[in-house]
Amino acid sequence: MSEASTTAPVSSIAVVTARNEVARDVHVLTLEITSGARAPLPGQFYQIDCGGGREHLLPRPIGAMDARVSRGGVALAFMVESVGWGTGRLCRLVPGDEIRVLGPLGRGFGPISGGTALIVAGGMGFAPLCFLASKMDRDGERYDLLAGVNSKEKYMPALATLNGVVEVFSDDGTIGRKGIVTDGVASRLDEGGYTKVYTCGPEPMMESVARVALTRGVPCEVSLDSRMACGIGACRGCVREGSHGRNLCVCADGPVFDSRDVKWNVTTKFDQ
Repeated sequence: MSEASTTAPVSSIAVVTARNEVARDVHVLTLEITSGARAPLPGQFYQIDCGGGREHLLPRPIGAMDARVSRGGVALAFMVESVGWGTGRLCRLVPGDEIRVLGPLGRGFGPISGGTALIVAGGMGFAPLCFLASKMDRDGERYDLLAGVNSKEKYMPALATLNGVVEVFSDDGTIGRKGIVTDGVASRLDEGGYTKVYTCGPEPMMESVARVALTRGVPCEVSLDSRMACGIGACRGCVREGSHGRNLCVCADGPVFDSRDVKWNVTTKFDQ
């Protein structure tokens, strides 16, 4: 079961302390919060104000990539891809800039009770899973990680900092193994020894991972993505259909869910 923070989200002014382009159009933004700071759990997210005024009113929901607590507050890292006006502005911020953030929000990844986890990341879905893997490193827990990218230009250097066994897949074969990341999931699970699967990335990829895990009897948690307005479940703008006739509010009930609670809507090339 995914975990919810026991503390209420806090609206804070965060100061940009660093911004580094780590892949093509992908930046890691480091923010520091000193007033009323709360540390997130892996899988939780923040609503980040892009500063667009009335023309770009809604904040962007972005999952934490890392969090470090100190006496001065909390340092948060976010991976942001420049794909539109809001994310483009975040990717142009410089140290000393201030932005408003609300969080931590939602439910994060649940714990693993022994054994080895299989972590499956696709594209920008690597960010919250990097946070999870780093925490597992600190806690002495075991995992293997499969990461899928489009090409070498999208490779995430943070993969090299993790202690677990990492295998990279690229669509064009310019780095790691040529193919899609789900190519390695079934064979890994068939080897046995995995007690839980965590996945985040494109929804068709997560659907495929969830189905493979289900047929092998391995619990699987998925982190869903959605457009959000409030981030706290009030506006109901991110509600989607779940299984068993129950609706899911992605921001408040998730974004991390047991894969069996999600009603999947697509069938794709990721099928195993």
